[in-house]
Amino acid sequence: MNERLSLQLQGTDLFNSSQARAVQYNSKRTTMLDQQARRSFRLTLRYKFNVTKSKYKGTGAGQEQRSRM
Repeated sequence: MNERLSLQLQGTDLFNSSQARAVQYNSKRTTMLDQQARRSFRLTLRYKFNVTKSKYKGTGAGQEQRSRM
């Protein structure tokens, strides 16, 4: 499709291996924090409309203008 269609697949912590737990002790209470699972899966599909190629070639730029002077 002339490089107009792109597909991106992204996954984060699919096996739930990143777990964070913390215990905070205080003189009056004890707080336990347990992070929820952060598993995510994302699929992105992009299509570019009206794609134009650059006309600049990078060689001999301005030669025509220099020769006029």
